[in-house]
Amino acid sequence: MTVAGNLPANTTNPTPIVTSITTYDPQGTPVTQSVQFTKVTPNQWTLEDPANPASAGGPSYTIDFTNGGSPVATPSPVTLNGITVDISGLTSFSGQSSVAATKQDGSAAGTLQSFTISQDGTLVGVFSNGLKQNIAQLAVANFNNPMGLEQAGDSMYRTTSNSGVAQLGAAGSAGRGILQQGALEMSNVDLAQEFTNLVIAERGFQANSRVITTSDELLQDLVNLKH
Repeated sequence: MTVAGNLPANTTNPTPIVTSITTYDPQGTPVTQSVQFTKVTPNQWTLEDPANPASAGGPSYTIDFTNGGSPVATPSPVTLNGITVDISGLTSFSGQSSVAATKQDGSAAGTLQSFTISQDGTLVGVFSNGLKQNIAQLAVANFNNPMGLEQAGDSMYRTTSNSGVAQLGAAGSAGRGILQQGALEMSNVDLAQEFTNLVIAERGFQANSRVITTSDELLQDLVNLKH
């Protein structure tokens, strides 16, 4: 955790200054960690855990400040209850107290909620605890002769002796293209073949409709003969 801000050098209030933040243990259980500052002299403060003070055998650290308000030989970081506390950002000037626990790097257990893909193919997972983590990276293949690939159907191709061996690597490197998330590539179907299939389907529909028309005419003639 990180504690920063100003400890008032001109304060006469004997009450210690306490700041707290929620941290997490290795199992992801939330643990509230507090830090207490007590003024000793105008340029010296002590730091300890109010739940485990020095009077109860807990650790206590002395912070000395120069007349310019900067810490001298600050024992940063310090350790309280197994938690590393960075106090290098503390100052001691006259005025109001602004000491606060600004951040901590622990997190609760989380589950994968969504993911994004960066241009270099990195798969970044977004978890329910607000964290993001690189999960994997997609490889991109390049060929000495891409036009020599053999079409295998369903927008897939296979290597041939003419195309050369696939050269796998990260997107955007060694002449490989980059990835674009959420974009639909242009169609690479055989338009001539698809138009041919469309004409065949249309002719088949017309032929089927003629069968219905012919059957209707035959029934109509049969009714007329009866009359």
